Amino acid sequence: MQNEAVSLLDPGSSYLPQEPSRTVSGRYKSTTSEDDVSNRYSRTDRSGFSRYSRDTNIAGNLVPSSTLEKKIEDLEKEVVREKQENLRLVRLMQDKEEMIGKLKEEIDLLSRDLDDIEDENEQLKQENKTLLKVVGQLTR
Repeated sequence: MQNEAVSLLDPGSSYLPQEPSRTVSGRYKSTTSEDDVSNRYSRTDRSGFSRYSRDTNIAGNLVPSSTLEKKIEDLEKEVVREKQENLRLVRLMQDKEEMIGKLKEEIDLLSRDLDDIEDENEQLKQENKTLLKVVGQLTR
């Protein structure tokens, strides 16, 4: 993250451009896993970067470091929100998949019951025919 952020501090630019491949619907999307992001860069690493950006800011006359820090904080908050939304959607999807599994089991059981009932119905039809023949012979 530091390397990316440092490379974005080009003295010729006055804003932080986003890479088109990392932008989805106007939102910053990280390609790293949740654990990598939270474990790889501690708060002290990021504050170290802030000190660096202030030094560069003085020499290079770039965007004020407080603005960069605010953008970083905003992006971190957005990442947290996106992770929470992602987790909510994953849980929702798991619930739906679980419901689908239960419904498939129920359909399977109902299908077996239907097969059993159809077999029993066929057997009762045969018994009914036999009884009708017997009754027909007895009434002659």
